Amino acid sequence: MVLALWVVIIGAFLGFFFWATSMVKQEADNECFDAGLAIVEFGRAYPREAIRSVIISADGEMVFLRLWSGRTGCMRRSGARHLCHLIDAAMVQVTPSSNGKGLVLDFPVSKALSGDFEFRTQKEAAEVSLWILGSLTAANDSHLKIPSHA
Repeated sequence: MVLALWVVIIGAFLGFFFWATSMVKQEADNECFDAGLAIVEFGRAYPREAIRSVIISADGEMVFLRLWSGRTGCMRRSGARHLCHLIDAAMVQVTPSSNGKGLVLDFPVSKALSGDFEFRTQKEAAEVSLWILGSLTAANDSHLKIPSHA
C-alpha cells in the first residue's frame, strides 16, 4: 500500500514537471515584441532617429514606429534576428484588409518585410497607414528650408 502511494506521488510530480516545462517552452515559442525591446533595437539600428510612438501588430510579428522626423520605421522578427527598416512611402504599397483591422504591406525591394498585418483595433490600423502616408509628405517637404527669424 505504501509503495502504491509513493508511485502515485512520484507519477503526479513527473506529470506536473512535464506539463510545466511544456508551458515554458510554448511561451518561449510565442514570445513577441514588447515596446521596450522595439525601442532599444531600433535605436541601435538608427541612432539618429527619435521614436515618437510605437504600435505592435496583434500577433507581435511586426512593430511600427512613428519617428520625430515624420518618417515611419518598422521592425520584423526573423528567427532570432530583428529586421529594422525605415519605410520609404514611395516604395511600399499599402492595402486595407477586408475587416478594417489590418493592412497588407508590399515592399517590392524587401519581400522579407511584406505581409498581412492585423492590429487589435481599426484605429491602430488607420493610424499606421496615416503614419506611412505622412512619411511620404515628410520626404517631399524635406527639401524646403525652414525660415529662420534670427
